[in-house]
Amino acid sequence: MAEPVRILAAGSLRHALPDIAAAFEETTGIPVSLSLGPAGLLRERIEAGDPFDLFASANMAHPRHLVSIGLAKEAICFARNRLVILARAGLGLTMENLVTVLSAPSTRIGTSTPGDDPSGDYAFEMFDRLEICHPGLGDALKTRALQLVGGRHTPAGRSAAALIAGGAVDLFLGYASNARLHEKDPDLGIVDIPPEYSPNIEYGLVLRNGAADEAVALRDFLMSDHAEQLLVRHGFESRVGAGP
Repeated sequence: MAEPVRILAAGSLRHALPDIAAAFEETTGIPVSLSLGPAGLLRERIEAGDPFDLFASANMAHPRHLVSIGLAKEAICFARNRLVILARAGLGLTMENLVTVLSAPSTRIGTSTPGDDPSGDYAFEMFDRLEICHPGLGDALKTRALQLVGGRHTPAGRSAAALIAGGAVDLFLGYASNARLHEKDPDLGIVDIPPEYSPNIEYGLVLRNGAADEAVALRDFLMSDHAEQLLVRHGFESRVGAGP
């Protein structure tokens, strides 16, 4: 039996990638070994010598960094996502009152951890965009935001929905692909972010230098129409129109 192709991947791919790996194995007979986690921490593991064949990140920066230091080649965008807000229904949050609700000091805001997890970086990019339009607000939100998941020092297994249900926060900034899992929960609402505040979210993929043909085959499969259809089914967006 062939050695598994080792892929380290962003935790937000935890529902989509097993389906893609299963389809790849069914098509090729090549097994896949999948390890998930915050992309920034996975990149650090790779730099420290952890074995891998492919790295799938929730941003382009981490893959490009591995290319720049000679550990991988050709960072490519294979999927896109959106930042949305998952909020307790009683908060009454809408796109129209977003700035007002966020401005209230009593509103408890949750994010992932910037630096360790791209989701946190995207949330803070949103705050930067708010700062441009509403001076003082973005900086205040960075100070008030509770970085509760995705970090090297945060407990594993926490979810945005659980944090909201437990009263830790009133809302959480995260990926649309995750929030969609709670579409039918009457206690939660999903609110889109106005385009002027919304960061561009691209998922990047790199192949280890010297990777075997089996890893190349998985990389190519991840760029196929079949894989893209599976990603879209799991709440991601088409890579069409993504930047280089």
